[in-house]
Amino acid sequence: MKFISEKIIEDILTSDKSILAEVLGFSQSDLSLIARQKILSQGKLDLLYLYNDELLLIELKVVSFYRHIVDQINGYYDDLIDLQNQNKLIKANIKKIILVINAKESDYYECEKHKISIVIYSPENILKKFYENFKEMSHFLTIKSGDYGMVRLGLLNSTLKYLSEGLNLEKISAFDNRSIKTINNRISVALLLNLVAKFKHNYYFLTDLGNQFVEIRENIDDRLSQGQIELLSNFVKENPFYSSITYTIFSLIETVFVLSKTNYPVPKESVKDYFVKSVGKMTTWKTDKSRETATYIFSNYATELEFVAKINNHFYITPKGIQAILLLQLNRSIKLIESRK
Repeated sequence: MKFISEKIIEDILTSDKSILAEVLGFSQSDLSLIARQKILSQGKLDLLYLYNDELLLIELKVVSFYRHIVDQINGYYDDLIDLQNQNKLIKANIKKIILVINAKESDYYECEKHKISIVIYSPENILKKFYENFKEMSHFLTIKSGDYGMVRLGLLNSTLKYLSEGLNLEKISAFDNRSIKTINNRISVALLLNLVAKFKHNYYFLTDLGNQFVEIRENIDDRLSQGQIELLSNFVKENPFYSSITYTIFSLIETVFVLSKTNYPVPKESVKDYFVKSVGKMTTWKTDKSRETATYIFSNYATELEFVAKINNHFYITPKGIQAILLLQLNRSIKLIESRK
């Protein structure tokens, strides 16, 4: 087999959880990434997911099974138990899973002794599936845009701070003096930005990215700090197809970029018309008010993350916006070239 790094497979599994769900035989909708390459006392844990009410500790290898993996994953398991005892990790049952390309019957017996599941996968199939999914996403057909009534990303600050302190949504609603619907909308946006994950019925907690977001908050108001801007903008740049939110932010940036070729700075009215068409929402956002609102919300997100700037109802593309678009175009070009080989 030709050489392929674990990082490539890990990148694919974390960027497209439908592939990981298929490998594990689980439901994609109930699978949430908690941490990747999490630093523990005994090394770096490859993948930690939440599936329904259970934590999945996943050790990924691109080789056949070997005995040391058992010691490795058991060490990570002990570290996670310690974190649970320190209330630094949600207290859920931890399932140990090893992903390898091959294993003998004796390996299964060995792992059974340690309550470890062996899952066999094919790197070639992972790569093929990733390309098939990417082709679909590159045509913007599989992700449906939608707004959640939250007009600025900075509004997440207070809600996520309260969530980090262990408050449920009802208490957050009371402390924040906002309706439960407003808090639910904010949590929905946070979920789609990988800042929050869901555990059991109506119980939410911060992901590693969410914890970083709260920790680097500098302002006491609802503005993003520069650190938060960099954290979220990097996530969006690296994961344009992660969710309907990241995809739609990218669509707004791309709208400004495309229209800038004929008219610069780009008038808001031009952005609204092209943006709604580009995300395929002409029949959903039928009224001028709904189109205005959607454009307003996502242009705010793109502006907060410094991908675009808005002055006097005209949009400007920023250096960060140019970088994001060029990275997206480069990625598309590489895939097209590879498809012709």
